[in-house]
Amino acid sequence: MKGIFFTEFLEMVEKEYDLILTEKIISDLGTGNNGVYEATADYPYSQFVELCNLLSSEVKSSVPDVVKNFGEYLFSRLVILFRPSFAGNSSIFDFLDQIDEFIHNKIQERFTPVEIPRFRAVKINDSTFLMSYQTEKLLIDLAIGLFMGCQRFFNEELTLNTEFISEKNKLVCFTLSKNEVLV
Repeated sequence: MKGIFFTEFLEMVEKEYDLILTEKIISDLGTGNNGVYEATADYPYSQFVELCNLLSSEVKSSVPDVVKNFGEYLFSRLVILFRPSFAGNSSIFDFLDQIDEFIHNKIQERFTPVEIPRFRAVKINDSTFLMSYQTEKLLIDLAIGLFMGCQRFFNEELTLNTEFISEKNKLVCFTLSKNEVLV
């Protein structure tokens, strides 16, 4: 797993909680690197899972909630890191329509070689979008958090339905529906 996930996760912990908690989970992780991660380097996925478990235990929140929260935070960071990619998108659906291209062109160009999740998006109509998400890692909650961050960024409300297509949750289909605004 790329180091950017670790660096951003630890930054989130420090910003949302404090430096003392960040240092505690790094110490409890006990990897020997003292929490120093290089964004473009590869690290074991199991370390990321353990960081999430440690934070979950410390803040008394479920692991899925910790990972969703991180996904939402990560989206806000991606907006900063890749600002030009967000220009010209006036809605969530405009952005989602090009998400696979964004991920595979922008992210892979910066973090090669990398195994990243695959997104496939299909616009059903003006208010419904279907997305498939395929990954070798169990990061469905991270994807949901990214959608939450996307909603916040575009200031739009969506209903998100999740359907697990394959065993072990490696292929998931999300249906995103815009909520109607009654005036």
